[in-house]
Parts: sequence; C-alpha cells; structure tokens
Amino acid sequence: MAESGLLGAADGMAARLDRGQRLRIEDVEGEQVSDLVAFLAEDVTERFSQANTRKLNNSWLISSGATLYSTKCRPMLAIINDTVGRHDLQSSACSPYDYPIRFGVNDHASCLAILRQQLKRFQIPEHLIPDPFNVFMASCIDAKTGDITIERAKSRSGDYIVFEALEPCIVALTVCPQDQNDCNGGRITPLRATLD
Repeated sequence: MAESGLLGAADGMAARLDRGQRLRIEDVEGEQVSDLVAFLAEDVTERFSQANTRKLNNSWLISSGATLYSTKCRPMLAIINDTVGRHDLQSSACSPYDYPIRFGVNDHASCLAILRQQLKRFQIPEHLIPDPFNVFMASCIDAKTGDITIERAKSRSGDYIVFEALEPCIVALTVCPQDQNDCNGGRITPLRATLD
C-alpha cells in the first residue's frame, strides 16, 4: 500500500526502503528543490556519492534510467521515471555553515539541518550525511570559465521523479528552504513524498 505525505516549507522526511520499494517526489506548485541522501541500511557508513554517481553515469545531468551509486560504487537507487530531467549533482546542501559566508545570514533554515534532524531516529550523525542529489535543482556550468550559475528549478506543478531501491536503504529528503538565490523561484512551496 502506498504511503503519501505532504511536506511543507523547510520540512523533510526519512524512511527505510526495502529492495524494490519506490519513492516518488512530486513538486506540488512548481520550482521547488529537494535534497535527497541515501545510506545502505546494513551499513550507514556506505552512503550516496555524488562523485561516483557522476563518474559511473558519465554525466552530471542524470534522469530516467540512471543509477545513484554509493561511496563503494554499489548501485543504490534507480531513477525509474522523471518528468523534469534536470537535477543538480554538483552542490552540497545549504547549511548553517555556508549561509553566513555566502549571504551574510545567520540562523536560517537549511537542508543540512533538516537532514540532521530527520536522520536522528536512525542514529545517523551529521558527519555521515553526504552531499545530496538535488532533485529538481537547475545549475549551469560555463564551459569556458567553470563558473556555476544557479537557475530557477525547471519543475512545474505535478512534475515528479521516482526512485527504486536497488538495496535496502535509508533515504532522507528535504523541502529546500533556500530563498537567497533563484533555486526555488524565490518562494518555498510544498512537495509530496510517496512510498510504494
């Protein structure tokens, strides 16, 4: 039976997925980013790796048919369906540590803090939280200068992405509270997460 939950601004969730179980993330209103991380249930020190995922997919732009890999190159999650096709595989989670440096803002809600809170019940400490798969986030890299530009998310109301667990995993995600750049279109709106 499917379990569905509406996640509001600066909210998040964490859950265990058994092999073959699916997670669907839907953008309810459009242009809303989510930070997704994953850990092997049998050993949470083996976790999602941005670098291995880029390397083994031979791309930093991945979508349907691609696989998210662990720090030991184990396939963790497969992208089964994706109506957006544009996500970020470069950026770290926004955090209490970078807001003061990047934006001069203190005590701002952040994806890292949300993930830390959601993963407490699985006894996963902050230092094990990897850089995320940034669902729906649109970033561009200038081929000549290497400069990275953050754009508005390409997702629209009702767009979604579906992951299937290839191993038993603990997965956590956020409703990104970033309002200091364009990634969420200037406002924070809900996401719907469904486990099936």
